[in-house]
Parts: sequence; structure tokens; C-alpha cells
Amino acid sequence: MIDTVTFDLWNTLVVHEYYDSRLRTHRMQSIQAALRAAGYSFTWEEIDAAYEFTEAELTAVWKCERDLNGEGHLSLFLEGLGLGEADHLKEIIREPYSHALLHFRPQLVEGAKDLLFALKARGYRIGLISNTGRTPGRTMRTVLEGYGLRKCFDAMTYSDEAGYIKPNRRIFEIALRDLGAKPEGTVHVGDHPLLDVYGAKACGCRAILFTKYAENFEKYASKYYAANGRQCEADGTVDALPDVEAALARLGGGPVGREGK
Repeated sequence: MIDTVTFDLWNTLVVHEYYDSRLRTHRMQSIQAALRAAGYSFTWEEIDAAYEFTEAELTAVWKCERDLNGEGHLSLFLEGLGLGEADHLKEIIREPYSHALLHFRPQLVEGAKDLLFALKARGYRIGLISNTGRTPGRTMRTVLEGYGLRKCFDAMTYSDEAGYIKPNRRIFEIALRDLGAKPEGTVHVGDHPLLDVYGAKACGCRAILFTKYAENFEKYASKYYAANGRQCEADGTVDALPDVEAALARLGGGPVGREGK
């Protein structure tokens, strides 16, 4: 019996339109201002060059389906500026680098809150498995806390903390370990055929593909992720989150007697 449901985050539970220069520009401006206030003067061109340096380095890491933690991100940016990675330098840029998204908070996908609370009330274990990009898991916890959703999750697994990105099976295995769940009793819900469907099924879970915002991700996904022939069919497809409960029922889900967990 299905007793665990894990969710992707972006374009599944939250969505925003800032996959463009606005978020990047804000992050760069904030870093430049923080450095200036601390006595370090860098031109916009120098900040931009450091950003491009980190982009190239991170892209190479992500293409290997690994991820860096927050300290690794900060070290790369300082390297791009030609600075050392002393702790006091990291502290200067930590908040502007990590918290940029808080100025462009994503919106909840319609039905997300009701679905999570309904599944929680029925006793499912609920997990989150998310690739983070430049915004660390701790910032996304703040976002979810603001929507009153953090308490819905029995465990959250973010790539910057796990060291792996979807579709690598290791991030799914870490999530299952933290949830105390078995793959045969777990269904993963996400928007991407490679990251969410293939990744989950490669780990032995079943997968429901959420299609409403699929095009959002495809705008930039190919830059960081390559299927390399990996594909498999989802066990269910929905274009609205309220339909997830029915899809779970078709796969054998139901009340599992863990209310209040």
C-alpha cells in the first residue's frame, strides 16, 4: 500500500516567472552593495564576470548530477572576484546571494495547500525533493514557512544539502531514508519527465507527472540536464493538483492510519 507521497517543488507546488534577468540582476546588485558597504569596490562588469564564472562552474557540476552546498557557492563567487574564501568574506555575500528569491517570492500552485493538508490528514508521509539552483534549501524553507506549509512535510530533501540533483537516484534514496519510507510504498509527484518521473522510477518509486507548468521548466532545462536516452512512462498524469488524490487511489493509495504524524 502507498503510505508516502513526495513532491517536487518548482512548477509543482510553487511557480514564478523569474527565470530571467530580474532575479539575477537583484542578486548581483545586492552582492555589489554588500561588498561596497564592507569596503570592497567592484564594478558591475566585475560582478557580472564573477556570476558568469560561477554559472560555468555550477553547470559543469550539475551536468554530473551533483550539487554544491551553500559554502561551495559562496567560494565560487569569491573566486570569480579574485578574492580568497575567508569566512568574513563569505558572510558579506551570504545573505544577498542566498536570499534574492525572497524579494521575488513564488506563488503557490492552485490547489497545493489543500492537497498537502488533505494528504496529511489521511496519514500519508509527505516529503519534498527539490533541486535548488542558486537558492539554498534554507531559503526555500523560509518561503514554505511563509505559506504555512513547512509543517506538512515529514522531511525535505534539497539538492544543495544532499549533494546530488534529480534525476540521480541518490537524492531519492536520501529522501526515502529521511522519511523512513520504502520505494514500493512511495509515489513521487513532479513536473518533469526526466527529473521527476525517470528519477523516481529509477529508485523504485512510482511517479505522477504534473503537466500544468511543464513548459516553464523546458525554457532552460536543457542547459543543465540531459536525458541521454533515459525515459520511462509515468504511472499517472494530472494537469491539476486536486486530481492527485484520485491518481493516488488508482495506484492503490488510501488512508494509511498515520493521522497526526
